[in-house]
Amino acid sequence: MDKTRRRDQYPLLGDPQQLFEGDNVYVIHEKAEIGKVYSFKCPHCHSLFISKTMNDEVMKIKCPECETYICFSSRGEDGNPAKRRTQIIAESEFPTREGILVWNKGGQIKSHVLLPGETIIGRADSNELSDISIEDNTASRRSVKIVVTKGEQSGKYNFKLTVLRTTNAVYVNNNALYAKSSIYLNYGDNFKVGETVFTLIAKDN
Repeated sequence: MDKTRRRDQYPLLGDPQQLFEGDNVYVIHEKAEIGKVYSFKCPHCHSLFISKTMNDEVMKIKCPECETYICFSSRGEDGNPAKRRTQIIAESEFPTREGILVWNKGGQIKSHVLLPGETIIGRADSNELSDISIEDNTASRRSVKIVVTKGEQSGKYNFKLTVLRTTNAVYVNNNALYAKSSIYLNYGDNFKVGETVFTLIAKDN
């Protein structure tokens, strides 16, 4: 069997959408099934290649023909997002790369680089402004904050999410959090504010 026929027998996963204009990183919002082989079409050079999803982390694969990267995440065999409990990890284990929040707004990918300091996320409201305002009536105003710190000597980042207020629970990897709860985020973690799902990914250096 030639390579073209071999690629054609595997389903094509999603439609890669560019993360930043002029960048070489693309995101697929359709979730893959763990342990399944998929075909991918490079949005830059249009070459076809295949990859197998090995776990429920956010995967980042490189086109074998060019410098384009495609990111996507996986779900369990039952079709539900794979449940992973985020662990608070030691500061020494945090990586030295900035984080980017990615979410879908009306079919368009939005992104926000998490610089050291505090970022507030919540429902759009002219009286109580958030750093990231979402048009989501199921979300609370100024619902969560993410505090980013960077070690002066190690240069390593950590990302601490705290729920400020919420009518409905905030979900981190399908685990419910309520007001005054805090948790550290790792790359690949998803959290849901209202009906809006955010994913933390690593910024390319």
